[in-house]
Amino acid sequence: MLAFDYISKDFIPPKIYQTVEHGLHLVREYGLKHLPVFEGLHFVGNISRESLEENDLDTPLSELRDFIEYFYATENGSLLDAIQNFHQNDTNILVVLNQEQHYIGFLMMDDVISGISTMPFITEPGAIMVVEVAQKQFSISEIAKIAESNNARIVGLFVTGYTEDKVRIGLKLIAENLASVGETFERFNYSVIYKFFNDEKEELMKDRYDMLMKFLDV
Repeated sequence: MLAFDYISKDFIPPKIYQTVEHGLHLVREYGLKHLPVFEGLHFVGNISRESLEENDLDTPLSELRDFIEYFYATENGSLLDAIQNFHQNDTNILVVLNQEQHYIGFLMMDDVISGISTMPFITEPGAIMVVEVAQKQFSISEIAKIAESNNARIVGLFVTGYTEDKVRIGLKLIAENLASVGETFERFNYSVIYKFFNDEKEELMKDRYDMLMKFLDV
């Protein structure tokens, strides 16, 4: 779960004194949305690809300080922290800094998603069920009891949506009878929103996983 395990080091970020032309070469070669820039060992910030494309090739990056966006990942951060960072900043690269704020590598969004895709919540056979319940009733222990009362085993659980009134939960279940699990949830005032059967059609599950990721509020 640590972002540190997915750090790459085959990218040398540019220095603030280098040119827009050099920066554009890097973002195009690596397919980046942002370009991290350094001044010595000091992290200056990120310049978007659009900002680079709007300036002359011989312009020093130092003249684009007004376009700097300051975001990064820490070496001890989690994969979920990284996904939130990618989403909030609409980027596909995160510089990783240590406690001294020195560069130790970078994360690419595709690598982080690949890391999450190897977790049991995704890889274990079974089915995914998304349920919704009143916030005041939300209880992980109750959810576990409902599943276990139907001889189902929970492989993973995510809170995928949260409002003042409702909580939406994604469950990965191994169960012989998913219908009975859903019926029991409904008897306990849960609304069953989705049922995804990955043990029946693997290709369908891959499509549904993409849809489920849209509900993850990270």
